[in-house]
Amino acid sequence: MPAAKVVIVTGASGGIGKACAAYLGAHGYNVYGTSRSAGDEIEESGAFPMVRMDVTDPESVARGIGIVMKREGRLDAVVNNAGLHVVGPVECVSIGDIERCWRTNCLGAMLVCREVLPIMRLQGIGHIINLSSVGGVVGLPFQGAYSGSKFALEGMTESLRAEVNGFGISVSMVQPSDIRHQDCRSDAKVTKDYEDSFTRVMNIAWKDEEKGYPAERIGPLVERIIENPHPRARYTFGQAFQRAVPLLKRILPNRFMEWALGLYYKV
Repeated sequence: MPAAKVVIVTGASGGIGKACAAYLGAHGYNVYGTSRSAGDEIEESGAFPMVRMDVTDPESVARGIGIVMKREGRLDAVVNNAGLHVVGPVECVSIGDIERCWRTNCLGAMLVCREVLPIMRLQGIGHIINLSSVGGVVGLPFQGAYSGSKFALEGMTESLRAEVNGFGISVSMVQPSDIRHQDCRSDAKVTKDYEDSFTRVMNIAWKDEEKGYPAERIGPLVERIIENPHPRARYTFGQAFQRAVPLLKRILPNRFMEWALGLYYKV
């Protein structure tokens, strides 16, 4: 009987990461979640082991992956889920919040990839799954910092997929739409010039999120990607009409997409 595959899921203290790790752990995978608040050594108290990792810190990333490798001796897949959702007008979001958002959502995934690639290259096999967003395909109003970081993640992932394909390493993206009860939000202070529009747009956005897909449904999709020897570059996840947005962006004129987005969010 083959040994269980070893998987690391970053940002697994809640939301999508926790749901994904719990599902994989319950379906025969050796899963390790990561969190900045985990203990110095592997924590075994929850549904799956947790390892301390700050994805924006190269030393923390190396240490966390090293702990898993010391115990398991191999790494079959990594799910780069750790993220930060900064909202606010581009003019109002602080430089510090923009940097935190980009360092977490894009640079963090890149640092994890850089650390696991030598391991997977030596093995001759491995799966990297980066959690993007519909906001990584369409620039959402008052979410410029967040959308910008996810656009960057999409570009990095495309480049990486081409670079490592010859080593037996697959790289894919999952683009979730609204997910219910996500808790990774940081709001900027908004000036009076934007106050009414910002309030109107974000009320619609947060209501959509509360009606969004349950995070628990992502586990089966991630499992299918891991078990597929030749997975696609992109997978959508969420309600059908929101999953259609990336396709519509590719085939419809920009002017129409801008009009539709403005009409929907009343911006």
